[in-house]
Amino acid sequence: MSLLILKSPPTGLFWAAPSDGDTDFTPEDPLALDYLGQQVGLWLFRDLTTRTSRAQNYAVVLYGLDLADKAVRQYGYRADDETRVRLFERWERFWALATIQYREGNVARGDADAMRGILGAKRHWTSGNKPLPLDFTLISRQSELGGLGAYLSSLRRYGLVVEGSLRVTDRARGVLESFWSEPGKRDSAKLYEAYALQALDLSKTIIARESGPISLGGLGRRSRLSVLGEPGRKQQQGRLWDALFEQARDGSTLPLAQQIMKASGQGVLDAEKLIDGMLAERWAPLPAVVSAKLQGARAFGRLAREMLGRFNRAYGYVHDHGWTADAADVALEAFPDDEMASLRLLCADMLSVADVARFRRLQFHGPDFVTLVARLAGASDPSNALGHLLAYHRAVQRARRGGGAWLLDQQGKLLLQIADYGGYRYATAFPDLKFGVVRRLLSDLGRIA
Repeated sequence: MSLLILKSPPTGLFWAAPSDGDTDFTPEDPLALDYLGQQVGLWLFRDLTTRTSRAQNYAVVLYGLDLADKAVRQYGYRADDETRVRLFERWERFWALATIQYREGNVARGDADAMRGILGAKRHWTSGNKPLPLDFTLISRQSELGGLGAYLSSLRRYGLVVEGSLRVTDRARGVLESFWSEPGKRDSAKLYEAYALQALDLSKTIIARESGPISLGGLGRRSRLSVLGEPGRKQQQGRLWDALFEQARDGSTLPLAQQIMKASGQGVLDAEKLIDGMLAERWAPLPAVVSAKLQGARAFGRLAREMLGRFNRAYGYVHDHGWTADAADVALEAFPDDEMASLRLLCADMLSVADVARFRRLQFHGPDFVTLVARLAGASDPSNALGHLLAYHRAVQRARRGGGAWLLDQQGKLLLQIADYGGYRYATAFPDLKFGVVRRLLSDLGRIA
């Protein structure tokens, strides 16, 4: 290989950019255990999702939907869902710009005020006094990945939005009336709403940074994600606590949240240790039905950690041996004889819990997962166990319709088909099972530090 001097520069330069941090892109899980873990988290906290982690975002989405309804009436728009989504997305962009205006552009990813779409909003915000754009790309597929896509299903489950519609219910009225400040106080809440409605005038493509005595930064100060921690917002914290926890109808969200609060006060944050403590009644007894859910969650978490670790060992061995290796050697690496008994115990524990029936009823991956657990529980030797694990991996890939198996078995050899999986380099962890989401909500609501 030698370097050549070009007579002229190339006509184009190209580079690969990393995925936008605002997207929901995550590295693919070879065994779909992340998806199954989300289902377990949903069984523990029925009305929350892995994306509903900020309490103020519930209020922001509710307010945006209510504002869209008002804009339909004020501007005479069609009263259909397509129009309401368009209006909500305009509100979401306006609100994001307001937060950044208040923070003078100093909002990094991971900041307490960083919203979904932070990078898109920052790209279109500029310092100074010039009007700001209202129609820009906040986040790719905004209706799915933005605030509405993240929170709508949860809002409907809580009865704060009418099922199958985009209309808020009377249960949300207190949160809406206190969005800018507590009712009855001498403030400019109506002026802020009028300013926000200006942004929903679809004939406009820009918005001024001031509207009479109201400023865009002031609007951001009153509505940003961290505002619930401000003095004077405890009543709003209480309303959202009531809506999200006291009024939860699944029988487990409230008692589990109460246990998380007690455990957090003692510094217990790890999901597995948290479940162990709850089942040992370290903080308080739990209803039998909740304990049963926790037993299923613990069994799944321990087995998921073990299974992913076994797959990673197999993948890593093939990867580090020139992308091809004897299947028998890979099996001994992934399933040593002296570890087979402990694996069978984990499988038996999973098969014994009541929630194993829930996995069988899942549309994706669950039935295949239970089949794998049963086969591993009776696996006779390492090669047998590896064969069952790779068969499950192939089933996951078929269900995803995204390509073939990462490890291909050909005449006693395993060949690497996908070479860019880096997860095998890291220790596997007990899945979070939505405990982190609940802890963040409780922090926003002033229930834990």
